[in-house]
Amino acid sequence: MVAEGGWARHLTWVVPLLLIPLSIIIFSVIALMAMPGSDAPGIVWLLVVAIICAVVAPIVFLIMTIVGVQKTYRSSRMYHRKLQKRNERMARQLEQQIFAEGGPRCDFEARTIARVQATQWCETLMRGDRLPAFENFNLNLELGEQVFDQYRAKYARFYGQNVTYQTGGVFAMGSPLFVAGAMIGSAVGNANARAQAQRVAAAQWREIQYVDVMVTDRRLIIPVGGRTLSFYFNAVAAFFPEIDAMTLTLDFGDRTEPVQLFSPNTVATSVLVVHQLKGIDALRAHPAIKPISDRAIAG
Repeated sequence: MVAEGGWARHLTWVVPLLLIPLSIIIFSVIALMAMPGSDAPGIVWLLVVAIICAVVAPIVFLIMTIVGVQKTYRSSRMYHRKLQKRNERMARQLEQQIFAEGGPRCDFEARTIARVQATQWCETLMRGDRLPAFENFNLNLELGEQVFDQYRAKYARFYGQNVTYQTGGVFAMGSPLFVAGAMIGSAVGNANARAQAQRVAAAQWREIQYVDVMVTDRRLIIPVGGRTLSFYFNAVAAFFPEIDAMTLTLDFGDRTEPVQLFSPNTVATSVLVVHQLKGIDALRAHPAIKPISDRAIAG
């Protein structure tokens, strides 16, 4: 929605506001002109209609004025500034909540640092150089494998599941009305149980939790539920980086369930995934990381 300027946007409430007294005057004059006339049915009906309109028309125009004022305010720059401040306040509260729950920092500073890191990675990979690595003494890495990054992220897997549910039978004795009511109640209960089971069984994001993510040149290593899981890049069937949403989704086809990570640091990981799967040329051409690659080229 774009804030509108100028006087034309005020017509939606100014015109009906002016019509309130005007309608009262016009219909009152018509009623007064009809009163001293004859008792003909047409004149009587004209008098009744004029009185009704003199009462109803101002109410209608008053409602139109209120609606017009609301629309004008919502299209004003003041309203948009207020809305922007409210959204920023809610975003800060959400960022604080995520961090308090053990998640990654998502504030402006953290996002900026992550973008700078992603740009540096992109520049390094475009030159054909290796990324700076560090040693992790807790991981049993493969021969020649190197760790490039480690960060907190929100983790989720996408899949459905089998769900069992029980339907309740009914045995009722009594009047036909009582028996019919019992059968209807049982049918409604069974339908609700079936609908609930379908919602639970439907494919959706599950296992949502905050985890540590280790990024190597070959895979993502993520400890989850007491196990250390590996998601190899060469097993990826499709990948969906969204740097503005701070998410990276990896689809492994029929090998395992898709995984999604949410963190500012997924931007740099997305750059690495594009390079490892598509090569140097894709760093310049891939639309999902274009803001990063353009900045890297400009730098």
